[in-house]
Amino acid sequence: MGDPCGVGPELLARVVAGASPADLARWVFVGPREAFDAAFARLFPRRRERIPAGLRWIDVAERGPFPPGAVTAAGGRAAVQAIEAAHRLCREPGGCAGMVTGPIGKEAIRLAGSPFAGHTDMLQALAGVPATHMAMVHGRLRVVMTTLHVAWREVPRLVTETAVYETILAAHAAFATPRRPFPVIAVAGLNPHAGEHGLFGDEEERAIGPAIARARAVNPHVTGPWPADSLFKVEMRRATDVFVAQTHDQGLIAIKALGGIRCVNVTLGLPYIRTSVGHGTAYDIAGQGRADHRGLLAALTLAWRMAHARHSVLRQARHDRPPPD
Repeated sequence: MGDPCGVGPELLARVVAGASPADLARWVFVGPREAFDAAFARLFPRRRERIPAGLRWIDVAERGPFPPGAVTAAGGRAAVQAIEAAHRLCREPGGCAGMVTGPIGKEAIRLAGSPFAGHTDMLQALAGVPATHMAMVHGRLRVVMTTLHVAWREVPRLVTETAVYETILAAHAAFATPRRPFPVIAVAGLNPHAGEHGLFGDEEERAIGPAIARARAVNPHVTGPWPADSLFKVEMRRATDVFVAQTHDQGLIAIKALGGIRCVNVTLGLPYIRTSVGHGTAYDIAGQGRADHRGLLAALTLAWRMAHARHSVLRQARHDRPPPD
């Protein structure tokens, strides 16, 4: 659900109201049930008695009230508890293939005592994996970021050869398919004009270029470093399967300008699928019935497609495995 004081409950209510019985049978909902019931009653006052029967719902320990639009420790605790429960569902044998998350408020989870900046680092810690990367997806446009929620002054220190190389490999692993085993990956520079051979900074020559050279041993279709101001032009988008941006805004401004509410956040590096809406909690409109649920529908659709693709890859791997001696 995300933060129950944000638009998450409304998004879920709209999705449930329009879902098919087959979809509802596949999903498990996690979050404070009272926030969902209240949102459904507000949005569909004549359908209150007709919330679809048999919703598989895991409630959380935190109890409200969860006032719409408020940034509260209770809302933060409920969001964290839901994430932790969803993680357990994805890790248990025979559990879920992945999770789709609503938006959480960074200030709210900090009020609740969480040390994390958001879903990405929280799930990394829960899963015990060495690294995760954030990708944003809108149709065929995919962007993976080397650095994320850090102050701009910290970026040059964090854009190292190792960090860029690992980001490229994460992009390759996520978007390679049996039909396209070597996706075209375009890597952005950090400085204006990609540094202009050291005139405007040395990150391209010191870190980004060497990382690209290393990555070409895995995927020969890695290109760059490209100037960020021309990275997303039409002809580049047509020829590229995935882009690697060096900073949060370098990648997200472009894809959100093109995809808007339909952009999907994907966490790479986890042992299960995780997608999310690409927008925030929208506290300013929470409880007003104005929240647009197309982003959540896009996240659900992409997670379902990724689950099918992963199943196909595993099935192909089993088929190609040589027989035992």
